[in-house]
Amino acid sequence: MYCEACGRETEHEVVKQRGSEFLVKCRECGHVHLVTDKPRLKEVSVVISRYETSERKVVNFPAEEEVGIGDEIVVEEEPVRITAIDTESGRRVKKAKLEDIKTLWGVSLAIPVRVKYSLHFRGITTSGEIHTSRERVFSVGEVVVTPRETFVIEKIKTKDRMLKHGSAYAEEIVRIYGRKKLRR
Repeated sequence: MYCEACGRETEHEVVKQRGSEFLVKCRECGHVHLVTDKPRLKEVSVVISRYETSERKVVNFPAEEEVGIGDEIVVEEEPVRITAIDTESGRRVKKAKLEDIKTLWGVSLAIPVRVKYSLHFRGITTSGEIHTSRERVFSVGEVVVTPRETFVIEKIKTKDRMLKHGSAYAEEIVRIYGRKKLRR
């Protein structure tokens, strides 16, 4: 390690440590100074999906950190939820240290979520979508009014199950099934 007093590289001993800061002492002259341990960075490709379009960005992350599917990261001030992880060896995993990751796949949390729906009315099924906040709650039995149509929610398909009763957050919904109502 470089000693400012000696003007060259010398042996040092750690006197005290707090997080990534070390108070070190030169073994030759006794000079004490503060050193910050900078984390090793890993360049990782991040593919961010925004509906039908995707954008690839390259980001430097601390190599020792671990990330998993569902974790949220920030890429150039944009919140992103990780949806898939590809390792350097070409495997797709649920979690890994950033030093082993080649590509992170994610969805932007800065845009509204798209909730798809299917409606039936007199033997005809139609579909559409609603753009809304991720925190919006939809409930079975609720009447939903869109600019195109009005409908009653009969079932909600989430990532985990089909709801015939109850509610779900918009970001958990795969599709809403409903019955179209005539406008009066």
